[in-house]
Amino acid sequence: MIKGTTTGPLFKSVYILGTGLIGGSLALDIKASGMAGTVVGSDSNGEALRRALDLGILDHHLPPTLENLRRSDLVVLAIPVLQLARMLEDGFAPGTLVTDVGSVKLPLVRAYQEACRQGSDYDFVPGHPIAGDEKSGPQAARRGLFRGARVILTPAREADPQVEAVAAMWTGVGARIQVMEAEHHDEVFAWVSHLPHMAAYSIVNSVLEKDRSWVSMSGGGLKDYTRIAASNPGMWADIAVANRELLLQAMAGLRTGLDEIYSAIESGDRDSLEDLFKRVATARREMR
Repeated sequence: MIKGTTTGPLFKSVYILGTGLIGGSLALDIKASGMAGTVVGSDSNGEALRRALDLGILDHHLPPTLENLRRSDLVVLAIPVLQLARMLEDGFAPGTLVTDVGSVKLPLVRAYQEACRQGSDYDFVPGHPIAGDEKSGPQAARRGLFRGARVILTPAREADPQVEAVAAMWTGVGARIQVMEAEHHDEVFAWVSHLPHMAAYSIVNSVLEKDRSWVSMSGGGLKDYTRIAASNPGMWADIAVANRELLLQAMAGLRTGLDEIYSAIESGDRDSLEDLFKRVATARREMR
């Protein structure tokens, strides 16, 4: 599927479906790197699509018909994960190379495998860039978002030759590739990404329920949580449902940790609290 040579573009055409922070930033980086002759795409939100065209994120708009998608060398699905799973299960035209940017992988692999069992003959290489922030929409897109970022690929087939093409696209925008099994990916990110978002929503909601006016008096601690809680609500609702089994296990772990702190505070056990806080603070300082 890689069309170019060392002196030409890697892809003749790349299709981006979804022009928000991740999809839009990827489109800008692909264009800036010269990896594609043209970057086309669409967005289900009409206003977002108009902005993406005005900002030069897309060269032009093409509706996401099976034929339009088949004509592109690479299709990147940057849409909510539940929509993504349905689209994969419905299938694509034979020969279409598809990847995605979602943070839940196992349901997508299963949707693709079901499509293949039903006779679909397209290629799917799941991907997850560990990049972004609480901002959303084409106006948040920017060049360089993926420079130095880790991108997880979770191949849906053993020894899939198309992994090379998708990996080349990501390394072309400055990302570092890591390959992981889909189920392991979802367990890891249930704990390190999805759980913190659920905790942030819960903490901020607890303050709002107590007294909404108190939010304006918050210092850095609550503001960190409100930043996370400002993330795209629809996207995170999809993620929570799509990864619900593993996320529920992570949330049970959070309950255990919170109960430990609650019990120490209740009994006035300062030494236990300080030991726990030191352990967590050390781990935070060691994070890279």
